[in-house]
Amino acid sequence: MSNEVKEMAIKYIEAGLAVIAISPGDKIPVSDSVLQPNGSRSPVTDVETVEKLWKLYPKAGVAICTGKVEGARLNVTVVDFDDEESYEKLKDKIPQTKIVKTPRGYHAYLKYMPEIKQATKFAGLDKVDTRQQGGYVIAPPTVRGDDKYEWIDQASPLAEWAGLIEMQNSYKPASEPRTGDTAGWDEVTQPSWVSEYLSGGAPDGQRNDVAARLAGYLNSKRIPMDVARQLLETFRLACDPPMDQRELDQTIQSIYRYVPAEDVFVSTELSAPVVDQSVANRRTVRWADEDLISELSRISDNRNGLDCRILFRTHTTAIYGPVRLNLLSSSSRESLIRQLKTRNKEVNWSMALDQITNLVSTSLDDAGSGIDMRYYKPSGEKAGWAIRPFLQDKSASLVFGTGGEGKSTLVIAMLLSKASGRAFLPNMIDPGPPAGVLFCDWEDNEENFWITCNALLAGMNMTFDDLLMPVVYRHFAGSLGDYTDTISDEIARHRIEVLAIDSLVASSGSEHSPNDAEAARVWHQVVSSFGIASIGITHIAKNSANKDGTPYGSVYYFNLARSIWQVSRENESEHSSVLALAHRKGNNTGIMKTMGLRAEFESDEFDRATKITYSEADLNTTEVLATKLSVTDRVLYTIKDIAMEPKEIAEELDIPSNTVRQALLRAKERKLVIQLPNGQYKTSPTEDVTNQSP
Repeated sequence: MSNEVKEMAIKYIEAGLAVIAISPGDKIPVSDSVLQPNGSRSPVTDVETVEKLWKLYPKAGVAICTGKVEGARLNVTVVDFDDEESYEKLKDKIPQTKIVKTPRGYHAYLKYMPEIKQATKFAGLDKVDTRQQGGYVIAPPTVRGDDKYEWIDQASPLAEWAGLIEMQNSYKPASEPRTGDTAGWDEVTQPSWVSEYLSGGAPDGQRNDVAARLAGYLNSKRIPMDVARQLLETFRLACDPPMDQRELDQTIQSIYRYVPAEDVFVSTELSAPVVDQSVANRRTVRWADEDLISELSRISDNRNGLDCRILFRTHTTAIYGPVRLNLLSSSSRESLIRQLKTRNKEVNWSMALDQITNLVSTSLDDAGSGIDMRYYKPSGEKAGWAIRPFLQDKSASLVFGTGGEGKSTLVIAMLLSKASGRAFLPNMIDPGPPAGVLFCDWEDNEENFWITCNALLAGMNMTFDDLLMPVVYRHFAGSLGDYTDTISDEIARHRIEVLAIDSLVASSGSEHSPNDAEAARVWHQVVSSFGIASIGITHIAKNSANKDGTPYGSVYYFNLARSIWQVSRENESEHSSVLALAHRKGNNTGIMKTMGLRAEFESDEFDRATKITYSEADLNTTEVLATKLSVTDRVLYTIKDIAMEPKEIAEELDIPSNTVRQALLRAKERKLVIQLPNGQYKTSPTEDVTNQSP
């Protein structure tokens, strides 16, 4: 199928159309920073780029760009019928033209009509809209799961649909209020900032914030969500670059979960604020009629009071902050009120802070009451493994090392193993039953993640088709706590059992120093709230690049994790390296034997990995990594394949016999070795980490 899609993409270009490569199984464009320097939605109009893109993404689907596209000889307007019923209603009015059967309806391709707006709706036809400037439609022979796109009329020339403009002009947005007799959308009375953003969009870096403001305003005016989607589609396309459709949908859905109060805001008394957003360590409180918003973050309920970072603004203008404030401190509140009055004398700031304090305090999670341990009955269940020996069920682990050691790639390999139920290192790593996995990325991008996955799967003799459960990727910026709801939704939707976060410090938020104990505590609190196994990726502390290294940042990151592994690397050649995985902490397992892995790489002409293969490596044979091994680890590696006496081990390792005997004694206590009747030692069958139990 991959070759078929690529060949069809080439035919589209030869016919004068512009195309986009689409992620397998999705509607999201793939991208390559070299081939598409202007972003994933950059139209492709030459065969050479198609060849290179599909070499990188052999399972990609193809989409045809709509509207007027620079470099394309043939420009199209597409009418999207999202169901059979809508298509049948207009079938007799559609001129003979190119038609595609979609999984749910039809696409009618027309000659480019500049008068037609993007996402135009038609009266009485909620399931019909248009794809125009800046848009695209999935094209045959793309397949998404069991859904496929097929031409039912490819031979007909593109036609004009004269009646389409009349239908567009006759459409009036549905204005039925969501509740009561509240008025619907009124283009005349809307604030100027709303019309400016809707028509002009927002620059990169402000799109999500402005979209949330617009959605919040529409929600406060009780505009139905389907009408809000249509209005914000205009905003999305006006952004430079256009906002991602999926991000916009998520923003709208998030805002529309909150129902405005029935009686919003009586004069400057600020009698009815509403919490627009309420996620871990973040609240947004809004007074719509006063065009006043407060944003609170880094909320901490402690013995000193109710601390938070607070910012006051309108929809368009910052008023004051951000500042750190103890909401329960009268002196701090009075000082802040004095500052706020210099900005705006009309607002009752004292009442505003009272309302904020009440809303925040009542929305915080109840810590619950203490447990009388006299009556506590343990479940009797032993902690299981999510991925043995790295991740226990419902616990937090860390992987750390210096930059470029292969930490993220190794974690991704674990995730793919979990999703497939197949170990990439048999007898060393056991993924257990297959389950959904989620990779939350603060460091890299979707493209590189996808390339890494493909290379690892190739090394495991698999493809994405062999994965039994979802592998979900999300890119974030800011604080982990800001995305609690988003991550929880993904966990529920895809049956996620393993969560990876890259990186720990970046996901803690830029507002805090890496050494901030509170940031570490909050991070672990948020991770624990998901109730699944998690693994955070981080760097090594600058002053601890030795065998007893510690993760970068607050010591609380180390203290609160249940299990911690350190990754060190030694290069063997340009395409091969050896990794040492040293266990630095194991609350329920004890310290396990250091593991040796060999990573071998194959790459393409762009120096991107096309195949990554892991195998077991003997760390005793390395030059640098061997010096970081404990004596016990060195002894265990020496007798892994052959039984030996302590004296023979000492001679082999060139260390004193007494040192070897002490190491063997410790290993015997941990049941890692057994002593034979002839005095020789060999590794125990249970020494295999995949057979160890906590």
